[in-house]
Amino acid sequence: MLRVLFAHGFEGSPTGSKPTYMREALGWDVTAPKMSELGWSIANQTEVLIHHLDEGEFDLIVGSSMGGLAAANASAIRPQMKTRLLLIAPAFGLAENWEGMEETGRSAWKTTGERRYTGFELDIILPWEFMESAEKMSWPIPAHPTAIMHGKYDEVVPISYSRKVAEDCENVILHEIDDSHRMKKSMRFIQEVVSNLIHGTEISSFEMPEDDDSDSSSGGKLEEPEELSQEVGEIEDEGGIEEEQPDIEKLEAEMKELKAEIEKKKVAIEESKIEVLSEQNVLEEVDLEEEKERMTIEASDAMIKAEEVVELARKEADEAAKRAEEEESEADEARLIAEIEEDEAKEAKAEAEAAKRRLDEAVRKAKMAGENAEQFTDEIEKEKREELVLERIGQRRGDLDWTKIGANFQGKDPDDLTMINGIDELTEKKLNSLGIFTYEQISRFDSEISKMVNDSLELLPGKVEDFVWTKQAITMLELKGVDKSSRKMEDDDSVIANLSAAQIKWAQIGKAGDRKSDDLTLIKGVDAETQKKLKVLGIRTFDQISRMDKETAEAVNGALGLVPGRVTKMMWPEQAKTLNKG
Repeated sequence: MLRVLFAHGFEGSPTGSKPTYMREALGWDVTAPKMSELGWSIANQTEVLIHHLDEGEFDLIVGSSMGGLAAANASAIRPQMKTRLLLIAPAFGLAENWEGMEETGRSAWKTTGERRYTGFELDIILPWEFMESAEKMSWPIPAHPTAIMHGKYDEVVPISYSRKVAEDCENVILHEIDDSHRMKKSMRFIQEVVSNLIHGTEISSFEMPEDDDSDSSSGGKLEEPEELSQEVGEIEDEGGIEEEQPDIEKLEAEMKELKAEIEKKKVAIEESKIEVLSEQNVLEEVDLEEEKERMTIEASDAMIKAEEVVELARKEADEAAKRAEEEESEADEARLIAEIEEDEAKEAKAEAEAAKRRLDEAVRKAKMAGENAEQFTDEIEKEKREELVLERIGQRRGDLDWTKIGANFQGKDPDDLTMINGIDELTEKKLNSLGIFTYEQISRFDSEISKMVNDSLELLPGKVEDFVWTKQAITMLELKGVDKSSRKMEDDDSVIANLSAAQIKWAQIGKAGDRKSDDLTLIKGVDAETQKKLKVLGIRTFDQISRMDKETAEAVNGALGLVPGRVTKMMWPEQAKTLNKG
């Protein structure tokens, strides 16, 4: 059994159509390593073959495409080996023939250090060392007897490259075949080429079989040779069969031999047809296996890519979720910071408002302090002025007739003279400076004393008489005794006579008697003090006041010490009449 080391092409595989054909159709012992095991460069793939050659013995090294170039390099590196080479469409001139090796593409590859390769089934990144080793190992000289099978219509590696090697190397024989780069139709010639390489047997022809068999039209029956038919016819026409019996027997014997030869050829043709069909079946099975393998690889690649896509999507989803969590965390932090800043802003605003309030309060206090200081100054000035006025008035005591008004004030409490209408606090102080402290003293004023007091107090002319201080003082004296017996005072005609110089028409307004007192403060112009004075006069009801005429009203007005015309102007009778009805 022939021991074969097979090197597949750049996109081939150890289970491709060629090694499978050699195993199954030819029965060879084929070792087919994975050529990209150490890398994709020609140096890496040559090293794979060297490793196997050092480990075992092989009768034949078969290399396809780039595997053929690797086999030629291995032969040149290991010339001492006892073996032979069959190179099928070998990739001589790899550096010159590699796709995209124009100046710009080569420069870009060298600059970046890598280049993408996309083929029928491959999608890989090739390093620049791929081209560096190709430049050194594209034209090896095989050291062993070598046969090259190269398709005339090779669309990948020009056949001219193999012609060049065959011309330069005496131990290289080139077989040009009507085929393309994959050489699928030419696998039937491998055994004959190898037999020629190893044993020196002749090669009949590399012609491709026609689609239709030459004997199919005759139904598998071979025609007799034309010469033989003519000879037989001539003998029959001459009618000398009996005379020429020995010749006829000879011809019949030759005829039998010829027929036997024809039968042998028919058998050989049938066997050849069977062999061709067998080879075709093997090739079809190989192609089917290759297709299955390719589809399996594609499905596996698709599955891997799908898993990669799913994994990538999962990673992207995880990253997106992580980013979302980070963004949410950042948003929470931002919200927290915003809340803190908002709280700080509120606190700052509150502090600002508090500061403003404190400032306003300070300004207010300062202003108040200024006003108070000014007021205090004004009050001091006022007090000084009052003291001067009071001192000046006090010097006029001697002008009054104290025998009439009474000067003995010792042991008596001063009265609240401000209860008399027309006497304020300052006027009271003036009266006190003048020596007048009680209602009793004022009740003794006559017209002359009233005028002297008016002038001494530096009041407006006639104020003391206009406000009838004397009558009011008499009333206030009587008010002191109201709580003791107001009813007695009401019935005392002498008291009433003393209270008013004018006559009150009691017959007209009537006396209160036992009637219940009304709340006279409901009348506008009547306060609590005025109500007390009215009760001293004996006037306690709305009915009494409602009956007053003008003269009575003026008499009451004078008795109460009010401003002249006040009772009439305030319409006490009319108000009392309304209240009495209600």
